[in-house]
Amino acid sequence: MKTKEVYVSNDGTGRDEALEVVEQYSFSRGFDKKPRLHARLLAEELLGMVSEITGKFYAYFWVEDNDTAYMLHLSAQSEMNTKKYDMLLDSSTSGKNSAVKGIMGKIRNAFEYYWKGYKEGMDSYGLADYESFLTYGINSDSMAGSSGVWTLTQYRTAVVNENENNEYSQEWDELERSIIANLADDVSVGIKGDKVEIIITKKYEQ
Repeated sequence: MKTKEVYVSNDGTGRDEALEVVEQYSFSRGFDKKPRLHARLLAEELLGMVSEITGKFYAYFWVEDNDTAYMLHLSAQSEMNTKKYDMLLDSSTSGKNSAVKGIMGKIRNAFEYYWKGYKEGMDSYGLADYESFLTYGINSDSMAGSSGVWTLTQYRTAVVNENENNEYSQEWDELERSIIANLADDVSVGIKGDKVEIIITKKYEQ
């Protein structure tokens, strides 16, 4: 099942309609109060991120599902190029982005990084400060033609592993406090064709 696509923008356009789509989807799936609330919270987190994106921005929001989970999609036109692919694959994990706080803030910046294109992304965030977060969640085997460039699952695993040595306690604390990290089963940020996408996956609750 796929809902209609809703045009959303960082000026607030489409936000209420998108939330209504989520409400209608929850009703059609027969969700009880708790899973309805979780779907609403995840959608609010995603749409709240949209409102904080800088520049002239618009995208499309919709919900899809399968037999085991539903996915909240946000898709926008990208200015991706091969240089960015190479940079993401070759970047190291030596730096930390201390300026961006919270998981959704970092996910938003990853989305903006892909969306704005290689040159503007470099100018906006700086490679040395931003490469650590990107690399920690990147699956290098799924770059070309895929929407799974960065995933919360891989980021979480890397943070958990590093936390054993108390090297990334800030990232651990952010994961512990994050609504998105606690409710979503996964979040992916990446490129699919000429689009940049965020997909939040939530398995059906029993």
